[in-house]
Amino acid sequence: MLKGLIVCFAVLFAQLAVLHLVDTRLYSSPQDARQTAVTTVTAHKDEKDDEEEIQS
Repeated sequence: MLKGLIVCFAVLFAQLAVLHLVDTRLYSSPQDARQTAVTTVTAHKDEKDDEEEIQS
């Protein structure tokens, strides 16, 4: 049973090492950097403008 656990952990750490290598190779190049989304903020009307429109 102890031998099985050791083999299990060895395989687990090997998989983690391979995933780490793949991750660093995919996301380390600067020209392939992910683009961030740009959002625009729309200005809200003032309450005075709303009251003038209602009264008109």
